[in-house]
Amino acid sequence: MKIDMHVHAKERSSCSIASEKEHIEKAIEFGLDAIVFTDHNKLVPIEHLEELNKKYHPFKIFGGIEVRMEDNGEDILVLGIHDKLIEEKKWTYPELYAFVREKDGYIAKAHPYRYKEYIEIDIEKYVPDALEIHSTNIGKDDSQLITDLAKKLNCNLISNSDAHNSEDIGIYYNELESTPSNEKELIELLKSGKYKCGYSTERIFLFNKNVAKKEELIKTLINQGNDKMYYHNLTGNWEGEFDRVLMGKSYII
Repeated sequence: MKIDMHVHAKERSSCSIASEKEHIEKAIEFGLDAIVFTDHNKLVPIEHLEELNKKYHPFKIFGGIEVRMEDNGEDILVLGIHDKLIEEKKWTYPELYAFVREKDGYIAKAHPYRYKEYIEIDIEKYVPDALEIHSTNIGKDDSQLITDLAKKLNCNLISNSDAHNSEDIGIYYNELESTPSNEKELIELLKSGKYKCGYSTERIFLFNKNVAKKEELIKTLINQGNDKMYYHNLTGNWEGEFDRVLMGKSYII
């Protein structure tokens, strides 16, 4: 079973340009068997998940959430929690970690080292179930840092698209050893490490060609003394792309 566990839909994530329908239909077209919607600080109602699963059966749609830490801005992926408190509370990592463990959920660090050479949470004391090693928001510059940290923590790695555009969905995915019939079984498979990380070589190549063009423009704008808002207003693209280049890193994956 191929599953992308980090997907944002515009119904709940304002930064996404793709709807649930667009994501699901593209995921099916690209050969995935399941996705997890992990919108920013927003859950998918259980009733709505049930409707989507009936409509697109046998394709599976699970619900998760990407929670931003109140004190340092780090992003954490959580699966298996449907308590509204998770989207309403202002979380610190130790509090969120305890909450997820109490609820038997799944917790993973999204895009480590994206803007820094360090992680601003106590990840060694509160070890997550996994670190995200690949996505469209993890440049290859950070791969070794993430791999080394996973070895140090003795935790698993996951790979996802972090898709905000349906064309990116499933560019990275996780291939499970079996097909979970429900969320609990999915979490059990993930925690036991019964999967491998997968990717589409052809789609990565095309993605990187586009990134190279954008980053060439960003470097030109930086040399001209322009800032990230100028870049955003000029192109409509996310200003985080500018920040990444400014710190000497790339989104080449």
